[in-house]
Amino acid sequence: MDERDDLMPSSAETIEALARKLERSRILLDLKECKTLEDFLEITEKYETLCKNDNN
Repeated sequence: MDERDDLMPSSAETIEALARKLERSRILLDLKECKTLEDFLEITEKYETLCKNDNN
């Protein structure tokens, strides 16, 4: 194993990093579309449900 192998991310690390970036972009887009408090509360409920489902 040469020194470069220690510096290269694994496929799993790359996929996880890309998935996090995609999810953050999706959340930001949802937040930018909020125009009212009701919109914000709806988005909050959506993500609370998603988080709850992730924990199951």
